[in-house]
Order: sequence, then C-alpha cells, then structure tokens
Amino acid sequence: MKHWFILFSLLTTVAVAQSPSVTVVGEGVVYVTPDVVNISVSVEHEGDDPKILRERNAATVAKVLEILSKEKLPKSSYKTTYISLHKNYNYNYNESNDAKKTNYHISQEIQIRIDDLTKYETLMEKIFEAGVNNINNVSFDVKNRDKHTQEARLLAVGDAKAKATLYASALNQSIGKAIQIKEGASYSGMTTANFQIRGAAPKNAPSIAEGSMTVRAQVTIDFELK
Repeated sequence: MKHWFILFSLLTTVAVAQSPSVTVVGEGVVYVTPDVVNISVSVEHEGDDPKILRERNAATVAKVLEILSKEKLPKSSYKTTYISLHKNYNYNYNESNDAKKTNYHISQEIQIRIDDLTKYETLMEKIFEAGVNNINNVSFDVKNRDKHTQEARLLAVGDAKAKATLYASALNQSIGKAIQIKEGASYSGMTTANFQIRGAAPKNAPSIAEGSMTVRAQVTIDFELK
C-alpha cells in the first residue's frame, strides 16, 4: 500500500509539472508630481588661519540654522552632515611673487528637506544672504511613496494579465488562474539636479522645475492555459 501511495504522488507531481501554462512579465508605471525637495548646501571659506576659518564658518552655519528655524521647518527636516578642514599647497609658489605657499579650506554641509515647494525660492534666497555659497545637490521626492508603489503594482498585474490573455488568444486558448507570482524590482526614478553656485549670494535664488517622477513595479506571473 505504501508503494502505491508513493507512485501516486510521483504521478501527481509529474502531471502538475506538465500542465500547460504561460509565463509573462508585467510592468506598472505611475507618473507623480514631486511634493518634496531635498537640498544639500554647504558653507565654504579659505584663509590662512584655521581657527579664524572655523569661527567664521560656524557663525555662518548658525545663521542658516536660525533661518530654517524661523521658516518653521521641523527640526527633523534639516541637519549638518559633515565638516572638513584641509590645507592647500600652492605648487607654483616662489619667493619672487606674493602668492601664499599654503592656505586652508573649510567646508560644512547642511541637508534640508522642504515639504512645501512654494517655500523653495524664498528659503534659498535667505540662506544665500546668510552666507551659503555652494549648492551640492537638489533632488525631488514624494511624501506618500507607498501609495504610488501600490498603484504601480496593480498596474503591473493588469499588464501581465493582458499579455497572457493576448498570447493565449493567439493560440485559440484562454488563461486560467495564476499558478505563481514573483515580484520584481519596485523603484522610483527621482528627478535630480546637480549644480554648484560659488561666490557671492545672488539677488534671487535659482528657480527649479521639478518635472515628474516615475514609480515603477514589475511582476512575473504564471497563468494556467485552458
């Protein structure tokens, strides 16, 4: 009896493995208007005395943080991330000119998240006036990313089903239930701007064009063929 049970199990496994099916990959794409901007700026100075440079940079950074606080940005939406101080060597130095043999360069980065894009212009103008002299990076995001990812996943499933139906129809067949579902990569393509502004603060902060983001999801589904 035991041998018959094993044989029956093997036959069942083979039958399932040989069931006709179609495997398709579906993709869903959702286009979203960003409602968050992430900004990386820095305060940089050069000079001969590292102590004076540190004090000067610290005073400027303090002004910037005060502005961010007055603009009622949550404290969790901005932070200083690093500070660097290094010595520069002038390899063209010689005693016959007035060039310095060495000097120091100090830089401190501040990362800012703005949830209201209408504040961008005014805020950037104010922090430039306070002494920010370098924009490292500007990138865009959305607050409810999970919601848009779910929408993309549903579209991916619909796309997979439509493909499977098309292939089956071309063979005068139809699809049945889904046998297996595998999720692929889900990701967002963020609009990003990389640029630098050095020197004196401009009268007006640079404008931005946030464009749109693409939120993508991918799924692989095996459907029965009937």
